[in-house]
Amino acid sequence: MSRIPHAIRVNGRYAFRRRIHSRNLISKVIKLALKTSDPTVARQRAAVLSAHFEVVKSSVVRMIEQGAVLTGEQVEKLFRDELERELRAIADRAWSDDAWAPEALRIASDDREMYRILRSQDRHRPELSEIMKGLLPDDAIVGKLNALGATSDPENIANARIHLLRARAVAGMRSQRLFDDDVMDASDPVALLMSAPDKEESDLPALLQSAFAKQFDKLRKTREQECEFKRYDTRKFSEVIDEVARSLRSEGIWSGDLVQQRRIMRTFAWITGDRELGSYNYRDVASYKRALFKLPKTYRFGSVDKGPMSRPFQEVIAEVPQVEPAQKRSNETVARDLSTMSTVAKYLRQDPWKPAARGETVMDFAGAMPKTGKKDKRDARPVWQTRHMECLFNSPIYTGNRGAKKRLRTDGVDLRIWHDAAYFAPLLLFYTLAAREEICGLEIADIFVDHPVPHLEIRDNLTRGKDGEMAGLKNSNRHRKIPIHPEIIRLGFLDYVRAIAKEGHIAVFPELYLIDSKRGGAFFYDRAWRHMVDWIEGRMKLPPATARERAGIHSIRALGSSFFERADANPTLKRDLMGHSREGTDEKHYSKRIQSEGMDVVLLERLEFILKFVPIVTEQLHVAEIRILPLNSRSRVGSALQRKPRGGNKADVR
Repeated sequence: MSRIPHAIRVNGRYAFRRRIHSRNLISKVIKLALKTSDPTVARQRAAVLSAHFEVVKSSVVRMIEQGAVLTGEQVEKLFRDELERELRAIADRAWSDDAWAPEALRIASDDREMYRILRSQDRHRPELSEIMKGLLPDDAIVGKLNALGATSDPENIANARIHLLRARAVAGMRSQRLFDDDVMDASDPVALLMSAPDKEESDLPALLQSAFAKQFDKLRKTREQECEFKRYDTRKFSEVIDEVARSLRSEGIWSGDLVQQRRIMRTFAWITGDRELGSYNYRDVASYKRALFKLPKTYRFGSVDKGPMSRPFQEVIAEVPQVEPAQKRSNETVARDLSTMSTVAKYLRQDPWKPAARGETVMDFAGAMPKTGKKDKRDARPVWQTRHMECLFNSPIYTGNRGAKKRLRTDGVDLRIWHDAAYFAPLLLFYTLAAREEICGLEIADIFVDHPVPHLEIRDNLTRGKDGEMAGLKNSNRHRKIPIHPEIIRLGFLDYVRAIAKEGHIAVFPELYLIDSKRGGAFFYDRAWRHMVDWIEGRMKLPPATARERAGIHSIRALGSSFFERADANPTLKRDLMGHSREGTDEKHYSKRIQSEGMDVVLLERLEFILKFVPIVTEQLHVAEIRILPLNSRSRVGSALQRKPRGGNKADVR
């Protein structure tokens, strides 16, 4: 496989990667997910990002030339001034007659090690950040920047602080030669030290190297003594997220695309400062829980590249206003996140988070879960009424329309019926009682046409999975076979499936899986369903919204379930059709009709059950010849409302 410029392949998927040198001496790797495993698509997207990268890079260069950030000359002036000031301060202390003068060089050496730690990648840790700002307050740095004629924005203040720390660390190293003969013989010893090239640690006197080694050993022992685990793991939490996700999925503990689980782990890393695994302790569990309650339920976390997560949590939370009661995260939501982290901690307990004391639990997320209680959820989701569905199935989508993005418009002469997810998905949702993703993610192989009872099978498949993995089922109860209602067959669904198969597609509704960021049901909702709801709302009142949500696609399933609230409706058949778990010992362990009578008999019984209780609301629709739009135009319904003319009012063309 030929190499794609500026792209790397990680776990079968491509990412864009470039290194940018900015902020004077700081080098950073920029990596963005290309969200594809297709090399052709990856090559195109990498080329677009490379071009954009060069544009941004040239903009940064112009900013530097215009003085928006510190220039090389300003950095050098800042560094050398601080170096000279620190060297002269050390020399004055060493040459004084004070009692502690003999210790001046030792103190400078110890300070040098402190400055090296403060300028390291761990400098964002709260305790180190506090020390840095104590040694070099913002006000002092602003004065130095103003003297250089540089802007004193937060970015420049942070960069200047690093360069000042570098200067002090170098001063601590060079000052160790203060009593060397060549330095003491110079007319200005400090000027000589200023001009002397830096020595590497390996060139320093053995006594000084020993001092460094002792200091490092002291830091290491302190760190290990404070560690509550059997060993101190130096990996940061973010570095094990992929490992945890892969392992828990391979063990069958987690399934699906794990988007939510990864987001929860990244949020934990962000809130706790993404520290080394060995540095975590029980206090992090409590601080994580408190932080979740401080964030509103509609909060958007962003990513490590942009949005709140790209900044330190302490800075972000300081800007978040106090959460209003209506925006407070529910105990159930927080409990879900803590439960996910409890699973993560249980996995990490095998090694990096294995407690030093036997029988102890350091990261006890389960013990921190808030009380959720049992709530009456019978009214949590609104339900459509049959008349709403009748209204939808009398819309231009089913009677004739103007085509792509005008499927709810009838202001034309060439009105036709087009077949895709926008046409068949609502029919399938109503007559099969299946869920949104189960219908939108069907494959051709899931449709059984040549059978005494044509039916579809809800199961894991490649369309609903990612990266070549089979996925889709919410749980084992959702794996089931559902008869295809005669009305769906009458309106041409089986002919449509054959036409899609002839095109070479795997998915029944391939247009729903063209965009990685919006797949399946999400695409259907955005491009089709919300416009259908607008159509219904223009003709009758929608079901009253509850505190949880307004009527949506899943409310069709709620309507279907309500059809079976009759004394003569077999509850076992209902649960099997809906994909719900059976109840009671008899249903779970003794009722095995598929094994005793065969699937053909069960499918026929399920069809009779549907025909008896689910009303027919499409008998007025005429059968139309199967017509299929170009792939990119399918299921793009478009608004039923005409655009507002200039100087006029919004016109409704319904």
